[in-house]
Amino acid sequence: MTHRAALWAAALAVGVGLTLGWALPAEAQPREVFVVNTQDASVSRVDLSALKEVARFPVGPRPYGIAITKDGKTVAVGVEDEEKVKFFDAKSFELRGETRIGPMHNDHMLLTQDGRHVLVANYDSDDVVGVDVASMQEAFRIEGASAPHVVKYGPLGKLAYVTCKKVTGIAVIDPAARRLVSFHPLNVNPRSLTFRPDESRLYFASFWVDGFFEMDPVAGKVIRLIALEPPSDNAAPQEVTYHGVEAVGGNVVLAANEGRSYLDAVDVAGGRLLDRLTKGISKPCCVERIPGSGEATRALVSNLGDGTVQLVELGDGKLRSLGKVQVGAAPKRVAWVPSQ
Repeated sequence: MTHRAALWAAALAVGVGLTLGWALPAEAQPREVFVVNTQDASVSRVDLSALKEVARFPVGPRPYGIAITKDGKTVAVGVEDEEKVKFFDAKSFELRGETRIGPMHNDHMLLTQDGRHVLVANYDSDDVVGVDVASMQEAFRIEGASAPHVVKYGPLGKLAYVTCKKVTGIAVIDPAARRLVSFHPLNVNPRSLTFRPDESRLYFASFWVDGFFEMDPVAGKVIRLIALEPPSDNAAPQEVTYHGVEAVGGNVVLAANEGRSYLDAVDVAGGRLLDRLTKGISKPCCVERIPGSGEATRALVSNLGDGTVQLVELGDGKLRSLGKVQVGAAPKRVAWVPSQ
């Protein structure tokens, strides 16, 4: 553990035991996924059952955020070097429309719960921007976040949570009401977000920390650091450690360690490491649970190191790799194609 992580552990370890009993809702498992290739100016369409890239589409320089409409017909992509959100036909990837947001920097996107807007966490403007799906034009801005980066709905589907990078913290917004609900300052720079199913706990990683944090999003207080010791032969302090974190049910959070190239399965109830996967993992950035993947949970890992996405499975507390797909350079965010 780094010195900074040790200080956090001493300050925040309060012996909180969780009885989570996580159950995830029934979902239809997607057959395909879109993957943004940030350094390849493209989006890949990947067949999950065949583990094959079936198409790659040019979208413009330095794409990052991506979202797909509920009917699966339109894909929105944040193209950062063009300062635009661009809308493409999901089959042909012909351009349907676009709107200029202004300067962008690793801006995350998601579809609102009602499917009417795309939310863009716009780092440079300190706003969360709402883009109307029908008109493909900017509709509103929610002010009060500070260099917003990740935006993600909580499991209850009403509030969205935003990581903030200048005044570091977590902003809570109500997209339907188009307002900032609260802002919780933090002493660390948060990366990625995931939640307990009842939304009473939030988990995020940070720079220089070998582990990730558990937070009460209502009180705005960090409860503890779940420290994860690196292997003895790869333990030097690193700025970039854990990046993506993803709750997958059964008390388990998957955590992608970008700097050290492994994926951890962590029991957050006991705060212990269940398993660590190194096979095929190459500077993992994002990890996302595949909807509807059942008791043997499956997730997709974006590997920055070798330009692949990797299908992994968690069963009985053990991780295994099911295969990899070569996509473009620096794959990051993904959007699941709705099952028809």
